[in-house]
Amino acid sequence: MTGEVWLSFAGAIGGLIGALTGIGGVILGALAFRRTGQLKALDLRLELRRCERMLTSEVADIVELLERAKKSHTRLGAAQGSYRSGAMQHWLAEWDTDLANAKLLREQVIALGTASNSMSQGDLEMRLNAVHDLQHKLAKLAGKYNGSLIKDDESRVQLRADQRAAMQARMEGKL
Repeated sequence: MTGEVWLSFAGAIGGLIGALTGIGGVILGALAFRRTGQLKALDLRLELRRCERMLTSEVADIVELLERAKKSHTRLGAAQGSYRSGAMQHWLAEWDTDLANAKLLREQVIALGTASNSMSQGDLEMRLNAVHDLQHKLAKLAGKYNGSLIKDDESRVQLRADQRAAMQARMEGKL
């Protein structure tokens, strides 16, 4: 055999090895892509379950928070002598609306149920977005009434200070 024949055999063998390597790469790439999709779906399922548990826990507490805020605000208004004021009536009307919204959020969370293992990746993403939207609405509502409770506490501190000052003035005969 001449050198040219050996070179053509070597070229053919090299080409065959390259083709087999290419085919193997395509197969391994397809398997890796499929596995990555499965892992992403698993990650989405885990995140969705975590978010759903948090949402269920938070929505269970929202009505109690609103009730506590109403009790605090009305008691403070009575102590300040502003229970029948327009501002208090406006606050109570807004509270009624927010209570209805909280109950609606709770119904929406209950209607969500739990995610199915058979959901596609797209369905999982849509469901996760819906859960995040509900969490955002709930957090906004809870933040509003947590803020109201903080303001009420600050107003109580000021009311007590004013009452102490008035009592001191009475005791000293200045009033």
